[in-house]
Amino acid sequence: MSKINIDRIVSDLRTRTTYITPLVEAVCNSIDAIGSKADGKVDIVIKRAEILPEMGGRALADIIGIDVIDNGIGFTEDNRESFDTYRSDMKVKQGGKGFGRFMYLKYFNDVRIESIYRTDDELRFRNFTFGRGNNIIENEKEGLAAENAKTGTILHLAGVKKGAIPDKGLEVIARKLLEKILVFFVDPKSPAPTIRIIEDDNSDAIVLNDYIGDDEDIVFIGSSPIDIIDKDSGELLNFNVQIYKIYYSQAVSRVSLTANKREVTDTALHAYIPEFQETLFEVDKNGRQRNYSVKAYVIGDFLDKNVTVERDGFTISKDEGELLSSVSEKYIEREAAYVVKNKFFEEMSRRFEEKRQRVENYVTHKAPWNRTLMSDIDLESMAMGISEQEMEMRFQKAKFEREQQIWIEIKEIESRQEEETDEDFDNQVSELVGKISNSSKNDLVHYVCTRKKVIDLFDILRKRKDDGTTSLERDIHNLIYPMGRNSLNIEYEDHNLWLLDERLVFSTFTASDQSNFKDDNDAPDLAIFFDNKSMYRQGDNIATSPICIVEFKRPKRTQYKEGENPILQACHYARKILDGKYEMPDGIEPIKVDKNSTPVYVYVVCDIVPKIMECAADTSLVLSPDGERYFGYLKSYNAYVEVMSYRSLIETAKMRNAIFFRKLGL
Repeated sequence: MSKINIDRIVSDLRTRTTYITPLVEAVCNSIDAIGSKADGKVDIVIKRAEILPEMGGRALADIIGIDVIDNGIGFTEDNRESFDTYRSDMKVKQGGKGFGRFMYLKYFNDVRIESIYRTDDELRFRNFTFGRGNNIIENEKEGLAAENAKTGTILHLAGVKKGAIPDKGLEVIARKLLEKILVFFVDPKSPAPTIRIIEDDNSDAIVLNDYIGDDEDIVFIGSSPIDIIDKDSGELLNFNVQIYKIYYSQAVSRVSLTANKREVTDTALHAYIPEFQETLFEVDKNGRQRNYSVKAYVIGDFLDKNVTVERDGFTISKDEGELLSSVSEKYIEREAAYVVKNKFFEEMSRRFEEKRQRVENYVTHKAPWNRTLMSDIDLESMAMGISEQEMEMRFQKAKFEREQQIWIEIKEIESRQEEETDEDFDNQVSELVGKISNSSKNDLVHYVCTRKKVIDLFDILRKRKDDGTTSLERDIHNLIYPMGRNSLNIEYEDHNLWLLDERLVFSTFTASDQSNFKDDNDAPDLAIFFDNKSMYRQGDNIATSPICIVEFKRPKRTQYKEGENPILQACHYARKILDGKYEMPDGIEPIKVDKNSTPVYVYVVCDIVPKIMECAADTSLVLSPDGERYFGYLKSYNAYVEVMSYRSLIETAKMRNAIFFRKLGL
C-alpha cells in the first residue's frame, strides 16, 4: 500500500477525547471479535509503576500501561489486511471507521498486538507493533501456535504519555468506561461479554457487568422511541432513548448521543428540563434514601452514519438554526429530554409547581409590578435555583420585548391611518390600547412599590439605633436626594423629593449640597429651581421663576448652638440667591432673580424641640393644629417658610400614597 505519515496523523488529532477513548475502542473491538460466543470475556489489566517506600504502603502508583485481553476470534488474515488499510471499510456495518488505531497512539507511545487465530485447519499466532512512521504494521511475526492455545488477542498499551491518565483508582476508571459503553449491556440481540478491570498483580478486580441490575448501582428503567422528520429530505428518522438510573454518580443527570453503541456527546439534562438540575433521590425498601442521577442514551442509524472519524462529535450541526442540516444535535437532545421527563413525570411536575409557586411569591410579595408580565415568562426554561435578581431580569426582558412589539404595532397603525377605517383596523387599535395600558400599569405598580420601600426605610432612619444613637443628617439627606449631585448628573428615579412635596418632583434643576455661589463655598442642603408656568426651570433663566431651599437637621437632635437658627440659615441661602450670587449650572451667568418678585419656598426638616419652637416664634411662624409643623411668610426674604417634623413628613407621605398601597395590598 502507499505510505502514510502516521505521526502526522496522530499529531493532527484535535479531539475532545481522553484516555478512556482508546479503551472504549479496544473494548468495542474485543466485543466485535467475541461476537455471540457464550463464554466471551474481556480483561482490562492495569499495570503500575513500582511503589517507592516514601510513597507509603497504601499509595496507588501511576499507571504505566494497560493490556486489553479478549477470547475472540483473533487477528485473522482478513482482520490483518483491514487493519493495514488506512480508513478500511471492512467493519462499516458495525460502525468501524478504520481510524481508531491512531487514537491509541495519541495517548500511548508503545502499542503492540499479540493474537492467536484459527485458519481452516490450524492455530496461528500474529504479533506486531503499531507503526509510527510510514507503515501501519511494523515488526510483524507470525507462525504456528501451540496446539493447546486458544484464540484471542492481547492489546498492549504501554509508554503512557505524560499526564495522559490522571486517574489511578480502579473503580474510577471502571465507572468512567462503563458509562461510555453502557448500551452494550442491555441489547438482547447481542449481550455483552463479561468485562473485568483488574490489577496486574491480581490484588483487585471489578466486573463491570456487576454494576448493572435491579438491585445494583445502575438500573435500566426502559427505552422509548422518538421519530424526527428531516425537513430537508422529508425522511422519517428513528431513534431510541435508553434511560438509566445511576446511583453512585454525584454528577448531574445527562443525555448522550451515541454512535455504534459508543457515547459521543454528553449534555446536562437540565439544559432542556431545568427540573433535573437538583439531586434526585428515592427511598428503598429498607427506608434508606439513595441519591441518583439519570443518564439517557440516544441510539439511531442517523447518528451512526454522521459520527466523525474520531468519534468525538457529529457532522450534523450542533445548534438549531445552523445551515448544515435541518436536524441538529440540540434538537435530538431536546426531544430525548422530553422523553426522559415523561419517565419522571410526577417528580418533574412537582418540581415545576415548586418553581412556579416561588416565582408567584416573588411577584406577589416583592415585585407586584411584574404581575401583568406573568403570562410572558417562560417558566419551563427557568432554572430551579433561579435568584430573585435573575427573575427580575427575565421580567424586564419580557417587558422590553412587549414594548418593542407595541412600537411595531404602532408603526403599522400609523401606516394605515389614511386608509378607510374598517372593523379590523378598529380592533387592532383597541387591542393595542389594551397592551399600552397594561405596560403602563406595570410601570406604575413598580413606582408605587418603590415608594413603599422608601417610606419604610425612612421610618427606620428616624428611629434610634440599638446603641442609642440616631441616624446622621446625611443619611436622611441622601435618601431624599444624594449629596453632591444635581439634576444634570442624576436620574429622576434616583431621588425621592416627593417625600417633601409632590410638586418638587417636577423640577429639572436641583443642586444637593453643591455650592454654585460665586466666590463662596457655602451651600444649602437642597437648592431647587422652578419655571413660573410649570414650577421648574428647564433652560429658561427667568426672574419670576420660583426657587426652593431645603435644610435638614439630624433626627432626634435637641441641642443647637447659641444663636443658631435653622430657619434663618435657610433664609440666608435664599437671600444670597436673591442677591444674584447663585450661578447657572454651567457657570455662564448668575441665576436671574428679583428681590421683589422671585418667590422663595423654604423647608426646614427637623424634630420639633424647644429650640426650634423658639426659632419659629422669633420669625412669627404659626404652629399647625397637630403641633408637627410651622408655617409663615417672611416678607424681608419674600419667603414662604415651612418647618416640618420628620414624623409629619413621613406621615403626610404615607397619607398621600395610602390609596395606592391599599390597592396593591402593600
